[in-house]
This record gives sequence, C-alpha cells and structure tokens, in this order.
Amino acid sequence: MIRLLNAESCRLPSGEERKAQQTAPYVIISHVWNKDEMVFGDMAEFDSSKPSTSWTKAASAAKMVGACKKVLEISNKRIKHLWLDTVCINKMDPFELSTSINSMYRWYKRAAVCFAYLYDYPSEKVTQFTESGWFARGWTLQELVAPKKVLFFDKDWRLIGDKASLQVPLTSRTKINGSFLLHTDNISHASISQRMSWFSGRKTTVPEDTAYCLLGLFGVNMPLLYGEGEDRAFKRLQEEIMRYSDDHSLFAWKHDVPQAGGAGLLAESPAWFRDTGSYVHSAEGPSDRPFLMTNKGISITLCLQRFGENWVASIDCPQGDRHYLGIFLECLSSKAQQYRRIKTTELCKVVRDGRGEPKSIFIKPPDDI
Repeated sequence: MIRLLNAESCRLPSGEERKAQQTAPYVIISHVWNKDEMVFGDMAEFDSSKPSTSWTKAASAAKMVGACKKVLEISNKRIKHLWLDTVCINKMDPFELSTSINSMYRWYKRAAVCFAYLYDYPSEKVTQFTESGWFARGWTLQELVAPKKVLFFDKDWRLIGDKASLQVPLTSRTKINGSFLLHTDNISHASISQRMSWFSGRKTTVPEDTAYCLLGLFGVNMPLLYGEGEDRAFKRLQEEIMRYSDDHSLFAWKHDVPQAGGAGLLAESPAWFRDTGSYVHSAEGPSDRPFLMTNKGISITLCLQRFGENWVASIDCPQGDRHYLGIFLECLSSKAQQYRRIKTTELCKVVRDGRGEPKSIFIKPPDDI
C-alpha cells in the first residue's frame, strides 16, 4: 500500500489517512540519493515551517519542501500528494521494503506525473541536462520509462521540459526508442536484450539493486535477498524472466573478458548486454519450444552444427533476412546431452538455411559456489 506525502503540510499520513490516500492522484518524484538524505524516521520530528540550515540533512529537507511546493504550483493545487522514496518507505521494515520495490514500477506508471529532479544541473561540470548524474543511476531507468508524463527540473526546481519536448536528446542519451519513452508502443514489444541494453552505463549503490531495479521493466516479481551478490540476484532475475518469456535475446550477451571454465546461458550482469540494443526475437524459428531451468542446467531445444571439436547453436534472433545469431558450445557429456557456453567474448552469424537440426540439450551453469 503506497504511502503519500501531503504536499501542503509536508507530513506523512496516519493509518486512516493512508487508507484514504489509495485513490488520490499523486505526483511521483525521481531523484538521486545524496549524502545525508532524510528518511522515514526523520519525518516524525520534521517541521517544514522551521527549517534549519545547520542540520546535516538540510539539503535533503530543502529538496523535499521544494518538491511539495512545485507539486502544488504545477497542478494549481488540484494534486495535493506526492511520493518521494527517501521518506515514504520505512526501510527498517523488510516486508515494507520488499513490497515497495516490487510495486515501484506500478506506482510510477500510475502517477499523474513524474518530476525528475536533476540535482547537479546546471553546474560547472554539468552544462547539458543529459550530462546529469541522474542518467547514470540504475533506479532512474524505470522512473524514466514507466510514467507516461515526466517533467524535468533543474537543481533550483526550474522546468527544463517534458519527455515529449525532450525526446530527441533523451533517446540520444539513453538509446531508448521514442515510441517506448512516449508510450506509443508497449514496453513489452522491446526485446529482452534491448531492455537490458538500456541499463548499460548505469550503476546502483547496493550491488543486488542492479537486478532489483529492473523487476518492473520486465514485469516480474521476486523476493529480495540482500547479501546474495549482484551476479546471483541477476541470475535469479533472468530465471524469473524465463518463466514468462520465450525470448531468445536473453541469451544474446557477450563479455569482454573470457570466462575461465566456460559459462552457462545466463549473464552475470546487465553490462554484458551493452551491445545488444538492436537484437530482436523471432517466435517463428525452429527453436521455438519451451525452455526451463532444471538441476542439469537450462533445458532448451536449439539448432546445432559442428564447429571444429565444438558446436555452434543458433538462437532465434534474426540478423537480416538470411542469418540468425549463434553462440558457441562445448559438449560436456554426449550421453547426458549436457553442454556449456564457450568463447563468450563473441557471437556469430549462422546462415538461416544451414542452422542444423533442432536438438534438445541441457546447458550447464558455471560452478560458482
């Protein structure tokens, strides 16, 4: 259940007030966490009528108060509530934190409008709004894509423009097609690898958030296990995606550093999808059978052809009219039909008519315990 900040009083709701808020229109704030941010626990004693410039969290308080004032100004007081993650989530409650993160994409999508606050623009180092650190953060990806309407503000809460008027520089900076930014096309029509590539160059403070901040972008939910590490969290995310999608572009990654001992079908980081923004999935290929995770690895049907002592498996990602993408495999057991991925620094093209026969195999994950 979302908790909204009252823009007129800068106060959080009581229990009964929170229930009444669930149908209220609201503005949602997208920003970058900085040092000494106000949090949920600070709100009980906060009084916006008595600001203290000497308080270590004064800058964060000013950001919150500025957001409240801007909500009332832009909406002509027709909207009186806003959501700001720093103070609207009680992060000391693990259940609330998990529920909020799994609901966040939906909350941004439901908002009347999103205000994107660029804390460092303009400045001596940031002369173009697209150079703001806001564009380098993991969480702001879904905050850009999910809301239909996003207004961008500079550090003094002056309006820069909206998604529609700024679409060209936004697409240039983020590599996200304007049809997805402006909701003229459904985000689900972007391939898995395209959506993964949008994360390229972004970072999160907490390693596991690399995966958790992408949940909404792929329409999945999963428990949060802080401490599991980025690679395990990201693999869990991909396994969850596999439950709902048959998109082979999930396997169309490559990595700059060779993987000693080979690899499985799943990447360890969204950074491995850096160059995959143009890949799409074809549901009409000969490998269009279901695939799933098993205790022997990913069970999948792929077209295989010999490549020296190893194999090339084509995945259902067409490259022009005559080719498909291919990955390199090594057979570990012909009896068990178990393979692993090799030559992970590259992908190849496979001629459409020479893909080989479909074969049901298992692709083993790396031994990483």
